[in-house]
Amino acid sequence: MAPPPPQQVQTFAQQPQPTAQNSLYVELGGSSLFYSINYERFLQPDVAVRVGFSFISVSASAGTGMDMSSANVTWATVPIMAEYLGLHSGPHALELGAGLDMMYFSGKSSTFEATASASGVTPIPAANIGYRYSDPRGGFIFRAAYTPLFIVTGDQKQMVSWAGLSFGYRF
Repeated sequence: MAPPPPQQVQTFAQQPQPTAQNSLYVELGGSSLFYSINYERFLQPDVAVRVGFSFISVSASAGTGMDMSSANVTWATVPIMAEYLGLHSGPHALELGAGLDMMYFSGKSSTFEATASASGVTPIPAANIGYRYSDPRGGFIFRAAYTPLFIVTGDQKQMVSWAGLSFGYRF
């Protein structure tokens, strides 16, 4: 009879290979400022790319008799980010990311006498540094991150400090 096979010892450096390459999650706050729904794909065990989407539209009107005024504002964002999770222990990781948040703005106002409107797309550089809980084999995801945005308009440069929380599923 043959002896039993030797047991293999798994060290910290021998993390299990990820089997779940995709993630879906909702980010509250974060690089889209209010919320975003995100799809993420792992290209390597510690490197992922994600794309998200958020949309907000607000309308208002006021007036008396023949004097009416109205306004409509629309804001859509598409964050496109690359993320690195190389410093990790099991499902716990330090997440570092960078990318662009494509922001679309549209506004229109009208009164009895005049109408004005404007729209445009602005790429906003974004980053994130934070904590992520995500088992490489799949399951629940939790993220908490500092997510600064870097707004550059003409001669002005401004960093907007922000934060976000995410909840989702890795599959």
